[in-house]
Amino acid sequence: MKLSFKATRDVLTPDLQARLRKAKNPTKALQAMGLTVVSMQQRAFTQPALRPSSWVPLKPATIKAKQAKGYGTQPLVSSGALAHSGRIVKTTSRQVTVGSDRRVGSHSLAAIHQLGTQDGRIPARPTWPFDKQGRPTERADKAIKAAARAALDLERP
Repeated sequence: MKLSFKATRDVLTPDLQARLRKAKNPTKALQAMGLTVVSMQQRAFTQPALRPSSWVPLKPATIKAKQAKGYGTQPLVSSGALAHSGRIVKTTSRQVTVGSDRRVGSHSLAAIHQLGTQDGRIPARPTWPFDKQGRPTERADKAIKAAARAALDLERP
């Protein structure tokens, strides 16, 4: 799963747009924004308030199977690999892309859990701070903008 942020009016205020255009090195601000998103995604596994929506509880059979393997009873928490897989994939002077490298066959494990499966066998248990339309949650929106402002403030003389 890859998510990209571009410096657009949809995400940033006009003030931040102008500051990014004038920045000597806008990639630093974009990286700060990406790191904020990755941090929120990683913490969402243990901090429900960071999730864009609540998770469907595990079925009793799933809990039993997890316990038989020595895992806890929490959804999406087995080895911790998925929880720690969020990262900045690419940064340019115009956008930052965040994602996860965890896969099941040819499918992104993060995307499966973010959106659920089409057949409904796996319900959505989102960890990335975005709604189903790809918009940042209110909390993420504020954090992303704050990260951009802080990075851009470091450029000021």
